[in-house]
Amino acid sequence: MIEKITLNNTEENSSISTEDAAKMFNETVVDLDKHLKRPPLAISIGMNNRGYPQKFATLGNISMIMGEEKSRKSFVKSLLEAGTIGGSANFKNATDIIGHLGDKMIISIDSEQAEYDVWMNGNRVQKMVNAPTDNYRMLMFREKTTEERVRMLDWLFTESPYKDNLGLVVLDGYVDFINDFNNQHECKDFIAKLMKYSSESNCHITGILHVNPKSDKARGHLGSMLQQKCETVALVESNGSDFSTVKCHRIRGAMQFETFTVRIDKDYLPYISNDVVEQSPF
Repeated sequence: MIEKITLNNTEENSSISTEDAAKMFNETVVDLDKHLKRPPLAISIGMNNRGYPQKFATLGNISMIMGEEKSRKSFVKSLLEAGTIGGSANFKNATDIIGHLGDKMIISIDSEQAEYDVWMNGNRVQKMVNAPTDNYRMLMFREKTTEERVRMLDWLFTESPYKDNLGLVVLDGYVDFINDFNNQHECKDFIAKLMKYSSESNCHITGILHVNPKSDKARGHLGSMLQQKCETVALVESNGSDFSTVKCHRIRGAMQFETFTVRIDKDYLPYISNDVVEQSPF
């Protein structure tokens, strides 16, 4: 008989009764006789080799857009948001970024830039769509504390008027919702929240995180854990040129979407071109 082991380093475990532990355990048993469908698409990028939309994001999951500073990650984020909304944004690019959310809400949260820059980002999306964007909200969390940001995020998913109709939530950036991106406990708790929010709200959460210089590794323990838990990880690289490339760094349960090139037009709007992309060193 195996003796019960007491863990000295976690008070949390000792506070869970035997009855609660048994109940939780039984709740996690997967019914293998039940037929489950694939998670619905939230966003697709192009078509796969069978003629179906190529998965980027599905409902109930999380993803990450990562890259070095000034690699145009925010432009890629705008391109993703505009393509998801639709309108003109679906007809001006060589590689289609298409949303499958219907009238579900798209919430874009910027926690880094000042008001004018956040306004520019939101306005950029509206210009690209060139149609009503009633299901799109742009928010600025820059002046809030980490605690306030986390609480507002919890309110959004659990108490807000949007909570039952969320389709896509974008966090620019992930790191601004924790105090220390190298604190394993804090990073683990935050990512657990993201997975819980996406699952219970049946929406998709994506966000931006920097990589280490000259690397394809996202920063800190936060980056390492996100790369493990995310459904899709996209890498944005500029290589010092006048365009950026976006490649599928990792994806779960699907083929990788094709690497594409992002340029900025004369109106300072991002678009996908047919350029031959430079090969990534990673």
